[in-house]
Amino acid sequence: MKNADIIYGIDFSELPLIDYDTLNNSWYNPNIEMIIVAPEGRSDFYTALEPLKEWKNQKGVRTVILNNYSLYEGRDTQEKIRNMIKSFYESDNIRWVLLAGDAQSDLIPIRDVFNPDTVVIGGSEFFGFSEYDKPTDYYYADLTSTWDDDNDDIFGERAKYNSNGVDEIDWIPEVYVGRLPANDATELGNMVQKTLKYEKNPYIGNWMNQMLLAGGVSDSIAQEPPDGEDEARITDYIIQNYVKEEINYTHLARWVYYEPPEPKENLNNTNFKNYFDQGYSTIFLASHGNPTTFSDIFGTIFTSVQAQNVSNTNMPSLVYGDACSTSSYDMNDGNIGEILIKHSDKGAIGYVGALRVTWYITNDDGLDMMNRANARFFWREFYVEKKFQQGRALYDSKVYYMNTDYFKYGRDIFSNIDEEGADRKNLLTYCLLGDPEVDVYTGPISEAINPFEATYYEGGLLNITVKDQFNRIVPYPRVLLKTNSGIYHTEYGYKNGTTLIRLPSGAGIIYNVSITGHNLIMSNFSFSTLADIEDPEIVSFNLTPQNPKITSKLNFIICTQDNESGIEGVFILFSHNNFSTYNYYRCPNNYLSDQRDFSYEIQYLEPGDYSYLYIIRDYLNHTDMIYNSSFKFTIPIPVTYYYIIGGIIGIVSVTLISIYTVNKTIKKNSSR
Repeated sequence: MKNADIIYGIDFSELPLIDYDTLNNSWYNPNIEMIIVAPEGRSDFYTALEPLKEWKNQKGVRTVILNNYSLYEGRDTQEKIRNMIKSFYESDNIRWVLLAGDAQSDLIPIRDVFNPDTVVIGGSEFFGFSEYDKPTDYYYADLTSTWDDDNDDIFGERAKYNSNGVDEIDWIPEVYVGRLPANDATELGNMVQKTLKYEKNPYIGNWMNQMLLAGGVSDSIAQEPPDGEDEARITDYIIQNYVKEEINYTHLARWVYYEPPEPKENLNNTNFKNYFDQGYSTIFLASHGNPTTFSDIFGTIFTSVQAQNVSNTNMPSLVYGDACSTSSYDMNDGNIGEILIKHSDKGAIGYVGALRVTWYITNDDGLDMMNRANARFFWREFYVEKKFQQGRALYDSKVYYMNTDYFKYGRDIFSNIDEEGADRKNLLTYCLLGDPEVDVYTGPISEAINPFEATYYEGGLLNITVKDQFNRIVPYPRVLLKTNSGIYHTEYGYKNGTTLIRLPSGAGIIYNVSITGHNLIMSNFSFSTLADIEDPEIVSFNLTPQNPKITSKLNFIICTQDNESGIEGVFILFSHNNFSTYNYYRCPNNYLSDQRDFSYEIQYLEPGDYSYLYIIRDYLNHTDMIYNSSFKFTIPIPVTYYYIIGGIIGIVSVTLISIYTVNKTIKKNSSR
């Protein structure tokens, strides 16, 4: 402080302190970001998961394995697991949940929700599946709703079936959920090792920059309505709008009415399997389905037997199956989704598929409704929004769909269809097999270019852009900073690769940095910190208007400079008595901002004489102050103020005379 407290005797103890606790806590006691839920009493499962936990922590995703859910309240295992997840969300704001155990054997049970869609709309579930109770892992993602508002042990009821008339599902997921459907520790270990190889030591090849899309025919032109219902319409839309500028692709199709443009090849059972075996980073297949078969009106496209015998060794794909029931992992192990994810070194790295019947709307040329929109928005989130982590793409696409005009306003256009029941079913039944946090490749991988300078000032703000060695922007990069003193801190960048990091205080510290992200091999760098020894500086300042009135808004502009830790905030102090007492107004920087020019507006001060001064401070609590004798102004009492006072005095005088007169009259009357 430049002689401020000496010259003016100002006590600055009332000014708020810098919140070092919040900043330092994020560096020395970081939140848990991911939890892996393992079955209780199965130490072999816990052991199989430890390499995955160690890798997550190594790259900056702070992860714990939990197998003590029975300690949490709940009427059954599902509710106890959900309450455990909810507890960590509330305490640590976790983002990722991996369920490590099969649902069929109830190692990690799934939640059945009430939705008689097939009863109301027509049709039926696959043989042996309930027409009323439908399974979903969405239960573990949406943590804010009750899922049983009327406490009747019937979960997920919509308002028309709930005795309280409310939807029991909130629908906005708080965390991203995936499942490794292991029956035993060997299966779990295989899936863990496949995930680790995919992320740490992948087979490098053209497959990383390839997508396979296949569209069948859902209804023929001879069926009602006579328009063909070609799924090539959705595969072509995805190619034209999301894929062709991002990744190489192969398009397999058959059609009745809508013939997609070239390049394309005929879709058949042999072709699809042959292309699958060649290796693709992402695969999308739209047709009819059941647990063991993808098919359309022309016949079989892909079967569980073929899934068992795929040969895309070391090139596992993210597969999206736009079809009914191909991932019924709660009822049998022979479904296509479970077979593909359980391969030890091939098949799928992630499988998004339906546990039960799903729905589409005929004549949906805009691809805005149900199945086709669900698939369309998944690939939009993936390719356009650059959300290449498979769990994030899935759940964010559900949210995107629920914000569309069709979902919010247009679902009454088909009076003969229970659209709400169908939409609920689709949103709940498409779940992820695989690690939700895995980042899926869309191109050749490389290391990151070093974005750091050799030194930075303690407390300073780092503003870096993460690119790879092909000079490609890395969207949403992960930057982990560690030190020998126990610092462990992760920052995530934005879609454009920009990453902001506010360092804690401390000079002479060596930071070891690991960067991971899309199409990146873990890249390691380091930098050190210098001492911040200089005071910040107020460069210029201005107040308008110079002669304010009671109706004026005072506008302050303060320009500052600090080339070390940066400006933490600006204070404007006001006083009526030469700062024996004062009020202050604060213009703070947030932790991830390096603002130097500040403006502040104060509205409608009371009449009187004012003095003011400016104080700035940096993140190391160095300060600067500006004050001189001209920092004064007077807000005059307006003329109308005197008229108001005079009017009040007049009213009071008349009132007193009236009271006196009334009292006299009463007395006179009472004396007669």
